[in-house]
Amino acid sequence: MMRGDEFFVEAAQRPPFTKLHPKVAAFFKDYLSHEKVARFGDRFVVNTNFPPYPSRAFDNLAEGFRSLGDAQQRRLYSVTLAVTNRCTYRCWHCYNAGRSQVDLSFDTLKGLAAELQGLGAVMVTLTGGEPLLRNDLEQIAGLFDDRSCLILGTTGAGLTAERARRLRERGLFAVGVSLDSIDPQEHDRLRGRSGAFRTALAALKTAAEAGLYPYVVSVATRDFLQADHFRRFMRFARECGAREVNLLEPSAAGKLAGRTDVLLSAAESRLILDYQKEVAGDEQLPILSSYAYLEAGETFGCGAGLTHLYVDGSGEVCPCQMVPLSFGNVGREPLAAILERMGSHFRRPRAACVGRLLAGQLPDGPCPTSPETSAEICGRCLPSAHPLPQFFEIRAEAQEEVGRDELRAAYDRVHQDYDDFWLAEAAAPIEELVQRLGSRKIKGVFEAGCGTGYATALLAPQAESVLAVDLSEGMLAEARRRLRAKGVDNVRLLAGDALDVLTRTSHHSVPLLDVRQAVPRGPAGHCFCEAVAHCDPASGVGEDFGLEREGPFELVFSSWVLGYIPLAPFFAAAGRSLAAGGRLAFVVHKENSPRRPLEIFAELVAQDPTVLRRRVAFDFPRDVQHVEAEMAAAGLRVDDLWQGAAVFRYDSPEEVLEHLLKSGAGTAFYDAIEPDRRQPLTEEFLRRLAEGPRSAPGYEVSHEYVACIAAKP
Repeated sequence: MMRGDEFFVEAAQRPPFTKLHPKVAAFFKDYLSHEKVARFGDRFVVNTNFPPYPSRAFDNLAEGFRSLGDAQQRRLYSVTLAVTNRCTYRCWHCYNAGRSQVDLSFDTLKGLAAELQGLGAVMVTLTGGEPLLRNDLEQIAGLFDDRSCLILGTTGAGLTAERARRLRERGLFAVGVSLDSIDPQEHDRLRGRSGAFRTALAALKTAAEAGLYPYVVSVATRDFLQADHFRRFMRFARECGAREVNLLEPSAAGKLAGRTDVLLSAAESRLILDYQKEVAGDEQLPILSSYAYLEAGETFGCGAGLTHLYVDGSGEVCPCQMVPLSFGNVGREPLAAILERMGSHFRRPRAACVGRLLAGQLPDGPCPTSPETSAEICGRCLPSAHPLPQFFEIRAEAQEEVGRDELRAAYDRVHQDYDDFWLAEAAAPIEELVQRLGSRKIKGVFEAGCGTGYATALLAPQAESVLAVDLSEGMLAEARRRLRAKGVDNVRLLAGDALDVLTRTSHHSVPLLDVRQAVPRGPAGHCFCEAVAHCDPASGVGEDFGLEREGPFELVFSSWVLGYIPLAPFFAAAGRSLAAGGRLAFVVHKENSPRRPLEIFAELVAQDPTVLRRRVAFDFPRDVQHVEAEMAAAGLRVDDLWQGAAVFRYDSPEEVLEHLLKSGAGTAFYDAIEPDRRQPLTEEFLRRLAEGPRSAPGYEVSHEYVACIAAKP
């Protein structure tokens, strides 16, 4: 076991959590400080409201933080998917009572699973009814890939060793078994089935033996929350092999429709929070999780109908399993149409539970209500203006991030040192990339991020013309000097955002400066490239010299700049701007490289995210497979793909830091630190670097990269 905030420090040292805004990271660290985290196999579990770490689903969680809760770009966090409404139990509180007993077809579920994952669903709970009544449950589980954490909610009836094994093979992570009492007769009574207690305990054992994460789901009634009963139950759950107890508050829905008397008071809900804090400090007890904490106004609030959905066994789509308002049926119409209808009433996360707001407002009759009735109830009972939960308030304020202005300022400051501190070793991969392109003449070249013009000068002899773009005036000044010295007369330099320019050229609508008409000529008539056109991204116009349109290009080239430029939009724009048969060639840093310096920086920030004043989140590829996937998405054919490292060697930590700051590799990170925190953080950075492991005398800084040449078919 470890404390949740200690776990955060571990997780936040690696992408994608390193890309969180510091205010969001500080919130999440504080949130986790009230949790405990347990090791399960080779992963860590906060609780079943979150995916295990590390996992692709956990990365999906972190990557979705920026858009979660935004109705304009709907992104789901959790989905409760009832694969059937049928059940042989008669639970006293059943929220699903009265629903259709006709199951959705497998083909409908197949399409639905793809749509849910396309909407970013991180947590998917397969439930019912009793989901194990479906003979094709294993096939349904297999419809979801590892972008989602898959959980089974069950009474335990029907969970054999063979089914548990097959479910795990299909990607299931956890099994939540209903258990409400340590007394067999009491549990059987509450669940309306003789032998239910024995079945539940057997299911926990079966799940554990299959390698699934076993936990219990309990209804937190007033009697359950009595101190003696609660503590006895937690000890009993541990003895039964449960890794976690998930508490659900009673809801006035299903069998309890209209029963506002079963709802917990505010004081009783706070008691759950007190228990959660108590249990988090006791390593001998299972994890305790609750919506009382997850969905409090002080944390993430209620995402019903926005970040959370319930789809019942017959296809009715509701905001939540505790809110029996249907907005349509996926068996009869597209999910997108249903969500658009629902979205007119659920636009922002709420600080208060929607189920509580609607308690006592639901009419007698069919369950769930029709879309027309649902819309009427929401319009009448749910205020459109309401407070946001604290997480979303904080995220709305968290807008500062390192962007083009910060990068421009950083490279304007280091341009005179760039060649010495970067190209000394990083020139070799550029030379190899140009060499692998071959020597045939290229009609038109677009270079994204030309820097000091090193690659530009290599490309110019084999190109009819080169359009080279860079954010930094300082870097372009160095490029002009380099090209002047080499007598280059076929390069156009543009100060601006390379992605903006490339996007405009791909639509053949960017007016650019023809420098050959605008700059003085040398003795031999060579163009010295002294003038630089300035592109205003808002207007798309350059300075008022001779203007002409550019593209399509035979080559789009970039060295050591992608990642600062987002990959997918750049590759898409490159694909559009290339002529048929044209090529894209680039060398790009790998994510989290150079590894050791960035790991130390991430360690320091994870311990106290408030040391940063803005988000630092670049888009470097993880590996060659990532690059291959991006090329495929852009419709480009990979012709050549390799990886390597540009390695710099220094005698001291201070020289390493100088390299990072003067090469540009670490400048933006340093500038993002709060000014009054820079000196102590610098000292701690140097100390950790000095005390860290080394394979040889001195200090190596290894910049790992991927290089690629791709073609437009």
